[in-house]
Amino acid sequence: MPLTRLTLAQGDVERAIELTEGFLAAEPSSVEARELLDRLYQDAQRPGDRLENLKTLAEMRNSADLFRELAYAAGFRNRMGMKAEALVRYCTLRPEDIEAQQELAALLASRGDHAGAVDWLLRADDRATGNIQPDSRELLMSLLIDLDREDEAYERARRWLGEQPTVADMIGLASQLAAASRPDLGLRLIEPQVTGPQGTGRAPVLALELTYIDLLIATDRREPARTRLSALSGPVEDAQFGRLLALEVNAGMPRAALEATKGRDLHLVPDWVLAGLAETALRDGDRAFPDRLYRELGDGFLDDYPILAANIALGRGDSAAAAGWAERALASDGLADKGLMMGDRLGAIRILDRTGRRAAAVADFDRMPLSGTVPEELLEELAALFIDFDRASAGLAWFTARRQATQSPAAAQGWARLAAKAGDPAAVADWLAGQPKLSLALLQDIAGSAAERASANPAANRPAAALALAAAQRAFALDSSPRSRLALAGALTATGKPADALPLLAPLLDGGGAEVEAAYIAALDGAGRSEELARHLTARLARGTLSDAEQQAIVTMLLDHKAYRAALPLLRVWAERQGGTRSGEDWLSVYADAAAKANVLPDLAGLLQGRAAAAPLAEAEDALYRDTLTKLGRKADLRRYLLARATDDRLPADRRREPVSALLVLGDKAGAEQALQRLAAGQGPQSEDFRQLAYLWGPRPPATGLDWIEARAKAAGTPTEQAAWYDRLAEYGGGRRVIAGLGGQGLGGQAAAPAQPALKTPFIEALAAAGKGKELAAAVRTALPEEASPDRLRRYARLAEQTGQRAAASQAWTALLARKPEDADALRQLGMLAYDENRLADAERLLRRYVATGPNDYEAHYFLGEALTALKRPTVATPFYRTALSQLRVRATRGDAAIQTEANLLNRLGKVDDAVALFEGLRKRRPADRQLKADYASMLIENGRLPEARRVLALP
Repeated sequence: MPLTRLTLAQGDVERAIELTEGFLAAEPSSVEARELLDRLYQDAQRPGDRLENLKTLAEMRNSADLFRELAYAAGFRNRMGMKAEALVRYCTLRPEDIEAQQELAALLASRGDHAGAVDWLLRADDRATGNIQPDSRELLMSLLIDLDREDEAYERARRWLGEQPTVADMIGLASQLAAASRPDLGLRLIEPQVTGPQGTGRAPVLALELTYIDLLIATDRREPARTRLSALSGPVEDAQFGRLLALEVNAGMPRAALEATKGRDLHLVPDWVLAGLAETALRDGDRAFPDRLYRELGDGFLDDYPILAANIALGRGDSAAAAGWAERALASDGLADKGLMMGDRLGAIRILDRTGRRAAAVADFDRMPLSGTVPEELLEELAALFIDFDRASAGLAWFTARRQATQSPAAAQGWARLAAKAGDPAAVADWLAGQPKLSLALLQDIAGSAAERASANPAANRPAAALALAAAQRAFALDSSPRSRLALAGALTATGKPADALPLLAPLLDGGGAEVEAAYIAALDGAGRSEELARHLTARLARGTLSDAEQQAIVTMLLDHKAYRAALPLLRVWAERQGGTRSGEDWLSVYADAAAKANVLPDLAGLLQGRAAAAPLAEAEDALYRDTLTKLGRKADLRRYLLARATDDRLPADRRREPVSALLVLGDKAGAEQALQRLAAGQGPQSEDFRQLAYLWGPRPPATGLDWIEARAKAAGTPTEQAAWYDRLAEYGGGRRVIAGLGGQGLGGQAAAPAQPALKTPFIEALAAAGKGKELAAAVRTALPEEASPDRLRRYARLAEQTGQRAAASQAWTALLARKPEDADALRQLGMLAYDENRLADAERLLRRYVATGPNDYEAHYFLGEALTALKRPTVATPFYRTALSQLRVRATRGDAAIQTEANLLNRLGKVDDAVALFEGLRKRRPADRQLKADYASMLIENGRLPEARRVLALP
């Protein structure tokens, strides 16, 4: 121990721990050493080691305080088993610590030891004479009930109430029992206080009465609950109003709750109660209450009830809002806190469909998971959606599996609906025969689906026709309404008995609508009564009282039955007048289709030709006319029409542009050029139309093309526009035309530059293209004083250089440098010109400014060095030579000129032998190059190597 203390005094905690652990290994019963080790572990922040040591120390001393400390430490380390053991030992040593016993009970319950938790809670409650914490009371109630000790729980609750319980205690205990899923015990607990002798004769406190009613509802004693709710007299205070309405809704008294809301603040009512009341009002056709909700609360209160909100919006005629609510509901589906019930999801999908969002509705329906249990009451709606959304095959597979897994009437009926639509009609017929009682709606749905299949392919769907007939006969026996009559007639026609269908349909003809007309026509057609059919339709059309819709229905039936020639006269009238309830373009397309099928395309072409002469055709009409002319083989008419359309100024440019491609497809290049010239004339040479025109002309347009461009230039309204056209004229080989058109008469008969600044550029470009250097130099000099564009000045300088006009180029570069003092091109070119002209000081000044920008330009660095060398400053020139050499050597490719420059640089840097080696290599490749020999010999003479110079020059 002294050694340990000495080690601690030196600050070595780990060494002290090592010594103490060694001592305890020899003397494990030393309490003093364990207490020291506990402190050392704390100082060293070794909680895990301390925990094990503290456990041993607590057991050695059997100390309540140490066991309590052990419980804290074990809990901190998440060693809940050790914590529970420590708390048991502590509570045994300190039975008066009621809070610790409750803590232990909660821990034991969380670890699954319910019996142990109950034991400690009972001890704590007995010692505290019923004054344990509310959370502990609730836990004790729940555990006793879970352990099937309900009577004990009830008696314990009675003890807590005492002889004269407070209302708050009664409500609290009853609520705890209800929360533990035993509302019956809560009811039994407070019932004597509510229904027994009151002594004073006064009614119970309203809060207790409402709690009692709540418990009656929870135990499914709704009739007594409704009786007591009805007996409540007078309005309740605001604090209890929302709860009262909730009880009325839960007790099945929504109308009473709705009545109670009149004159009261709706903010006092819970949202879910308001939602339930709104649903009740909607079912009863009461729009006043939903309108009041929107007016007083806005739609925010329905955020948690989007389906209800959607239905309310539908009731108020707001389809957009209804669709928005449905989309919001479906978007929240799948979230843990907002997932939709299956019925709500189906409702949202149906609302989307009702509000015209069919695509979104189908997409959400396809995403809907159906792997779980779908309630029986939703199967009918689910089957209907499968059919409505053209998912009958998928729905049939799902209902087949459901029917095999669970035998239920709803599943069987859903299967029958879908099997009639997409399954085995014979199987449905067998099932139908074994079902003596079925609803009229189901029979009508089966008959309709089967009849639809039979009419689609009568030869291949005889079983479907038989099913349709069987279902329709049973539906007609239940109800002889027009729908049942029509269904039976359709089934009779589909099963080859159209004559039997006619008597059923005859009474329906007046006011029966298009469906009845179609069935009657089908029956007449199936019975072979062609003359009667013709008379019927003729008579219908002859009636002057027919509306446009009725006339259209008859024409549609004629078309459906391929009676195209009979329908054509009326269709042409509608197409010509562009009237009726549909647009003229729609009727034109119907007429065109019928004309094609009746083989009277010339009539259609004539109609369209007349309309095209009166006004430009709409896009659909235009396409139809072209297609018609193509089918008739009238290419010449088609070319004339396309050219007329492409040059029709009444049309916007984009619609005049499109026929150009069609003209080219027909091989009419001249027509395409004419159309493009018309389009490009008003847009300028930068337009896409002119680019297309130039593409047709090729790189060298014909003289007529140059004439056209020149005419555009001369007709241009501004100098800028005129210059743009002249630029194109020069570009396409019309430079002499530009010079003639823009140049005035100068001295010596030379063309003088135009006065307008904008026209100088095309003039100079034309001179350059024509190789007229002197005229170009003069034109450049006249343009420089007024020109401010650096790019244009640069172009002038380049053109002057290309034509050998060094003085004009120098002037242009100088003008550019004045506008842009740090322009690299200008600095370089002027520096090089100065060097060539032996203006060495200017060359140095300009090239120094240029190389200061850091260009990768070995020539500029080389000639700057040469200028400095010529100025007798070789030392200053050396860095520039080195830079030039390094830049030259990193070039990917080097020609002979670059190699000779490298040799000159090596000579300047004193590496004469290296320079000689490069010159020798050049001589071998170019032995006849006299200039190379001269340069080589000059370098040798300069370095005093005269014999070698003689050899190079072949001198004696």
